[in-house]
Amino acid sequence: MASIYRRLFNATVFAVCASASALVSAEGYPHQPIRLIVPFAAGGAVDQTARIISVALGEKLGQPVVIENKPGAGGSIGAAEVARSKPDGYTLMLALDTQAANYQIMKALRYDTFKSFDYLNLLVTTPQVLVTRGDLPVKNLEELIAYLKAHPGTTYGTSGVASAGHVNSAQMALARQLKTTHVPYKGAAPMITDLLGGHIDFAFAGVSVLLPHIQAGKVRAIAVGSSKRSALLPGVPTMSESIPGLEYPTWVGLAAPSGLPADVRRKIVSATAEVMRNPEIAKRFAQNGFDVVSSTPEEFKARLAKDSGILEDLIRRKVLVSEQL
Repeated sequence: MASIYRRLFNATVFAVCASASALVSAEGYPHQPIRLIVPFAAGGAVDQTARIISVALGEKLGQPVVIENKPGAGGSIGAAEVARSKPDGYTLMLALDTQAANYQIMKALRYDTFKSFDYLNLLVTTPQVLVTRGDLPVKNLEELIAYLKAHPGTTYGTSGVASAGHVNSAQMALARQLKTTHVPYKGAAPMITDLLGGHIDFAFAGVSVLLPHIQAGKVRAIAVGSSKRSALLPGVPTMSESIPGLEYPTWVGLAAPSGLPADVRRKIVSATAEVMRNPEIAKRFAQNGFDVVSSTPEEFKARLAKDSGILEDLIRRKVLVSEQL
């Protein structure tokens, strides 16, 4: 009987010590720098978002937030690294809208889109804008569509397969029966470089990354993929004015490996929400063409599921197809 009581006592002491240890660990978070994986090349919407929030988020959490760009395969290379990282709050990721698509178009992903990540906050959206290289002989959407019908195989670039730019281009092709050639890149920045160099003919990309080039007259803005005209481009019509319902914005959200300790998760979610409420942060986003969302984790997961459904429909219709299928 004494041995039974001794085992019960030891078990109780162990449980108390374990709970205390976990509490200390959570209360001590973070005690080292935090990695913020950007699964795209520097210069795009995801990278811009990282550079706007990283310092402020680090200040809220009490440790530096260090940005690491890991581009490739529509964001899935960086996402795979995050998925296999320890869920301790020291590895975070900024997910792009391609997160809703990669599992549908890529073979042998090394993670489960819905189970491998903890979706914390849908931070921002930015409308897509349709632009052409400066010397393409078109000035509006109808002229562009006429040109594309007369020149099948005209090339367009995107920041990756099944990115928002790819989706918008596919929807436009479906609505107007166009045959164009898709050129995917590892992010918006290298795609824009080729657009400026005349290597591709048109593109959809976020207002945030195209605005300086539009303002400089290096590319021509044809239409904006949002429900209303952009305050930054008031003279540019929306896509839906010509093609009703064509609206699929870029979004960027904060995610982590699945299995974060509850207290660590709460700290990250709370700190991120505070950063997104900061007027200076909101001003910087607005100046770059972003709309602040700052959602709950549940709202972020709902958006992921909604966009997954849109992409599934386009794939079924065979208008969103790639070599990676």
